[in-house]
Amino acid sequence: MKTIDAKLAAELVKEGSEATHGRRMELRNERLHQLVNYAKAHSPYLNELYRGLPDDWQLSDLPVTEKGDLMEHYENWVTNPAIRLKDVESFCDRDSTDGSLFLDQYTVLHTSGTTGKPLYMVRDDHRNKIHGQLIAQRLLKGADPALMDHTKHKIAAVIYAVHGSSSYESFLRQQRSAPGFEDQMIAINIMESTDAIVEKLNEFQPEMVSAYGSVLLLLAQEKLKGNLNIPVKLFANSAEALSPENHKLVEETFGCMVKNNYCMTEGGEIAMTQDGPELLLNEDFIIIEPVDENKNPVNNKNDFSEGILVTDLTNFVQPIIRYYVSDVVRIEQIPDDQVRMPVLEIRGRTNSVFTLCNKTLSTSGITATAEFIEGLLDFQFTQIADDEIRVRGVTSKTFDHEKTMEHLAEELKKTLYKSGLPEAKVSYSLEPLIKKERGGKTPRYIDLR
Repeated sequence: MKTIDAKLAAELVKEGSEATHGRRMELRNERLHQLVNYAKAHSPYLNELYRGLPDDWQLSDLPVTEKGDLMEHYENWVTNPAIRLKDVESFCDRDSTDGSLFLDQYTVLHTSGTTGKPLYMVRDDHRNKIHGQLIAQRLLKGADPALMDHTKHKIAAVIYAVHGSSSYESFLRQQRSAPGFEDQMIAINIMESTDAIVEKLNEFQPEMVSAYGSVLLLLAQEKLKGNLNIPVKLFANSAEALSPENHKLVEETFGCMVKNNYCMTEGGEIAMTQDGPELLLNEDFIIIEPVDENKNPVNNKNDFSEGILVTDLTNFVQPIIRYYVSDVVRIEQIPDDQVRMPVLEIRGRTNSVFTLCNKTLSTSGITATAEFIEGLLDFQFTQIADDEIRVRGVTSKTFDHEKTMEHLAEELKKTLYKSGLPEAKVSYSLEPLIKKERGGKTPRYIDLR
């Protein structure tokens, strides 16, 4: 297992924060070669994939990797032969909060997975300590670090609270890190009704709240209505992008700092706010390549991409190298002598709030319903009336399209019922998904009224 001393991890992150862009590119290249050499030596799948690389290879010489291929070769992809997929799945999905590590070495979590087969990620000590320092030094820059300490302050997380989801597993790890203080933290499932979420937050009175971007907007609306009254001093957002306008709205509504983190289960902490609402790319530890529809580099650096290739330079047990994700981004071009990190703009992963049956809901709450519908490859919720949602989707060739969509509609109806909307109507359509003009992204929610 690749490990690193905690002090050294802190020093490396500090070095990158103080270095110029040119120096960070040098560090990035050194780390990339270390990772690829390690992968070739310890991963049978990547060793075969990289066969024939020239001695003086560059990043662009490395093949693009995708989820399906990596899952197909899972046990030859990981660099520790003791890791077996069935064991990883069993460990990750167990109903336990004992704080144990997989194989006594690794943390494990999985992607949300819209195909019924999420990607299970194993993370080593080296990866966890580096990413932990990225959060501590960069994301929380300017914030009172004590607000993250649940032995001193109450912390609430409004997230998809199921075992295996990255947000919930992170919550559980922190909660059990200080025995005797577990009651200082509370996880509230986004599948609950808005009224229930507000009631629990009012009762708990947290000083720090982590939540998805659309949930923060929902909470701001409840605050403006006079329904929510909590002594929150810091908000932490992840998984969904907050626009600068919404970032400002939440900060002004609650009178506190909002920290925004663009991250993913596979690639970790990619970009984060530091001194303001802009997302700054952690370019010394994460490589993001904006690509076109053919997965080639975008011609005009000022254009938004059609997708990205992600390389996490910190995870040696399950290497993520040029891994394709359909997020649409644009990265600021900065000179080599610039010290600050480049700004990353993202279109996609941006959820919002909507009104159904005169109740305001977070789109995160309904999209979570689709995460584990077996056979569902992509999905979309369209609002066709004040009281009706119609679902659309793409299914695997081995699944009946209509039956899958009917299943999704039934599950959404149950979710809305639990959210206090028994009168809400849910139907399904076999029509194609409605795509965005730029990037071909699938908006999860579209208002068609």
